[in-house]
Amino acid sequence: MIIEKFGIRLLRLQEEHIELLRTWRNADKIRRFMEFRDQITPEMQLRWFQSLDPVKDMYFMIEYQSQLVGMIHTSNINWQAGTGDAGLFIYNDELQSTHLPVLASLSMVDVMFGMFRLERLYAKVMEGNAVAERYNRNLGFEKMATPAASGFQLYELRNSKYWETTELLHLTAEKIGGERFNVSFSKTFYDRALEANMFLESTSDTYKGAITILH
Repeated sequence: MIIEKFGIRLLRLQEEHIELLRTWRNADKIRRFMEFRDQITPEMQLRWFQSLDPVKDMYFMIEYQSQLVGMIHTSNINWQAGTGDAGLFIYNDELQSTHLPVLASLSMVDVMFGMFRLERLYAKVMEGNAVAERYNRNLGFEKMATPAASGFQLYELRNSKYWETTELLHLTAEKIGGERFNVSFSKTFYDRALEANMFLESTSDTYKGAITILH
């Protein structure tokens, strides 16, 4: 699965990516904001990758200007409840304070809320991480009363709140990255997605027209 939108590409995580992702994840600048902070070994990383459910755990490498620069995900998806967990990080320092994180988030959430039938996303933010708190609020995430875990706060993003909050962000994103939008599926995954009833029945022509099936 590949999501192409706003001039970037989100590439579904493959085994060939996991060593690079492990290196990023073990870096102090990334690890210090995570709930799990132990060093991840190659064996641990492979076991984690092999445990992912293709239909419920969607991890993507972020590609910008032909370079892999970060990771974004919607995972632990419950298709019956319409919920999932979201998160991202940008590894390249020079890109962290640019438009790129927003473009990546909009690209992923547009698909989860506009093509797939998710209604709510949840994000864990380390307490005191003002940058992440502000970032999530700008996307429409709202702070929940119950903490996610010790030292972390849980935020909720509702489908309707997202579209309302990000209207201007979407206009800006189109100016920056263009209007091209395409989601490529392998035939095998597309068939599994249909079987799992992942797609919205009311998906607009814009989203239906963006689908490419790779044989």
